[in-house]
Amino acid sequence: MKKIIIPISFLILAAVACSLSSRSNLLPVPPTINPVAATAVVMPTLKPVSATKVVTPTLNPTSAALVVTPTQTFQPPTFTSVAPVQPDSSNTIRFDAGGTWMDLLDNINPGASKIYTLNATKGQIMSVSILGANQAGVWGYFPIEIKGSDGKILCPVFKDTECSFWRGKLPLSQDYFIKVTPAGDLTDFILRVAINPPGKSEQLFQYKNPATGLSLTYSDQFGPARFPSSANNKTNSELVLQFIDTNSYVKTNLSEVYFLLGSSADPQIVASCTDVNQSFEPEQLDGNEVINGYTFVHSSSDGAGAGNYYQQEIYRMVNKNVCYEVIYFIHYTNIGNYTPGQVTEFDMNGLLQKFNTILSTFSLK
Repeated sequence: MKKIIIPISFLILAAVACSLSSRSNLLPVPPTINPVAATAVVMPTLKPVSATKVVTPTLNPTSAALVVTPTQTFQPPTFTSVAPVQPDSSNTIRFDAGGTWMDLLDNINPGASKIYTLNATKGQIMSVSILGANQAGVWGYFPIEIKGSDGKILCPVFKDTECSFWRGKLPLSQDYFIKVTPAGDLTDFILRVAINPPGKSEQLFQYKNPATGLSLTYSDQFGPARFPSSANNKTNSELVLQFIDTNSYVKTNLSEVYFLLGSSADPQIVASCTDVNQSFEPEQLDGNEVINGYTFVHSSSDGAGAGNYYQQEIYRMVNKNVCYEVIYFIHYTNIGNYTPGQVTEFDMNGLLQKFNTILSTFSLK
């Protein structure tokens, strides 16, 4: 796809966004529902096509659904069975019997920090992410540190860097300490901690919007987050998922990855929903794709500048006078700017497959 040189003003905004998140080229720093059965789900591979392509996914049976009610402002998500919990006086994280994850609703004053403790078993995969408050006019994010009782720091991976998420295999059976230190003026957040059952490589979460009947499923390789950049949205994002698999970033040229989901019943947006959007980055039309029985119009956009590339794969459709929009947002750096052997090229095809797996579960009831 054609690379487009973006305006200097965008580069400045992009640089500021990167600076605010304190990202390094070797490791990303940007910050961040209902788990279903922790078995892996095999999804079809979707590829951009010029003609209509039909994809029919098959989902394994799921366990009892935990439903989150989306909101455009920061409020504790509304669940049908389990709500985010307040920490106890010792800030110890304890899952319910048979549980594998927890959303912890808390707040920390600027300049302070808090340490949460949990015990976990060697070899299990743990993921930690933070969804910060969406407060108008208030800037901030939530760097974390994860350390074992043996003193080894898991996050950040490199000294003198920051991290706002971590996912990986636990090296020892021991206590682990998660330290959260707000940067900026944001104080409220939801800390998600998930530990996959022994022998399981992933667990699944389900998102539902009861107002529209929209639902989809995503794995613990993604976590709810705030989107710190700009994209070709026509709608406001009701769900933002950040790709949080640490090993996919370490010593690669991958910088940040987000899955954006939005919808709108605004008549003007609905009328032009499937048209390309040229208001931010120029889009090119790639054609129609039928995904899980729904016909999406697929377009794409590429931006570049100062050694950074910004790729967007965009899917839009109208159903019952509502415009639905999904954007894959991928920010990476020019591999040619590194000393040979210093970093490796990230797996673009593998990343797109992870996105496609989520979109393959898109459903309206």
